[in-house]
Amino acid sequence: MKKITLLALWGMVAVLGACSSSEEKEVEPEKEAGTYNFALWPTVGSWPNVSYFVLGFDKLTEGTASLTGQGADVTTTVSSAVINKNGYYYFYNTTEGKFSKFQFKNDQLQTITQMPYTHLVSMTGHTWVDDNTLIMVGLDATSTKINYSVIDVTTMKITNGQIAGVPAIPSGYTRLLVGGDIQFVNGKFFISVGFMPGGYEIYPEMTVLEVKYPSFEVGTVSKDSRTAGVGSTSGYYGTSFKTESNDVYFLVNWNPAWKPGVYSPIMAYRIKNGATGLDPNYIIDTKAVLGYEASGLFMNVGNGKAIIKYRDTSITGDYQTRYAIIDLATGKLHKRLTELPGDRTGERNVCASEGKAYIAINADTTKDNIWIYDSATDTVTKGLEIEGGYSSFTRLDKLD
Repeated sequence: MKKITLLALWGMVAVLGACSSSEEKEVEPEKEAGTYNFALWPTVGSWPNVSYFVLGFDKLTEGTASLTGQGADVTTTVSSAVINKNGYYYFYNTTEGKFSKFQFKNDQLQTITQMPYTHLVSMTGHTWVDDNTLIMVGLDATSTKINYSVIDVTTMKITNGQIAGVPAIPSGYTRLLVGGDIQFVNGKFFISVGFMPGGYEIYPEMTVLEVKYPSFEVGTVSKDSRTAGVGSTSGYYGTSFKTESNDVYFLVNWNPAWKPGVYSPIMAYRIKNGATGLDPNYIIDTKAVLGYEASGLFMNVGNGKAIIKYRDTSITGDYQTRYAIIDLATGKLHKRLTELPGDRTGERNVCASEGKAYIAINADTTKDNIWIYDSATDTVTKGLEIEGGYSSFTRLDKLD
């Protein structure tokens, strides 16, 4: 949170000779009335009859909360594939052909701006150049080209175009598959692509493109034959990040079959700061490391660690989801978060901030809670209790 330094006040006190300390004092500005520090997205019902809600909180470390008397039903307004940045949500509604900016305030998802928009068939990935400049990517109507949009989220000016230099689709394949594993770093971003036939068997190789900004021209093309998937859609899932040292990590988690009836394995990769392609000496084989393949979550929690989600398929029933911490330097398992109860899971039910991971658990026990993993102390604590018996928690966002 930004702080306001009272330099002017110090100067006045110094002139009056009343200063008793040379230390600079700071105060935090008041939060905008009606806004929240965090938002949780619980769901009620089962597909296709699912209702989506948003609940706002100022802290997740203690207390209880429920939808009774608070929260907003957003089912007819957005899906959980929103983009969250600095207290605002952005959403591409492909059905209605519009792009919108919202703020969750006073228990309502309030519309700031809406405009017609149809440049992407759907948004598969997004990244931020800075706090004001959003890049979204996705396929064109033929699924043979990758479109992009650059959005100034203050003026809401949209600049559309097409990425140049995408590798040709191999013979026998007809369309592209574009990943959501996209991060902007050092004037470029990286994105994975796959090649599909008329059906759902993917070309047996993973391809990563270095895309230069603002030209949107492909530079280095990296390939790896140990998997053939791409990163999951970034609105729904969090499977890529850049560290404090600008190393990029991403999980190849959207994995169609690469052989008849055989799905390609789920791997995590690294692109080192200053590099233009994959680190050839680094890969995380999630099944080898965890005993089970990763499941749609890979987030930086600071101090050289990342949180990863997996499904323990030896457990019968809906509550198979478990969490672990990965040592990023080695790519090895640091620890399993065995303190957490079994989870029914949700797409983006974890948010990471200031060295902590906040995990919304839809538990196999009688109570649901937010759990907090602290990467500095390597400890887990139980936080806010969520009353109500929900179907899932699809998102947990830090808003400030």
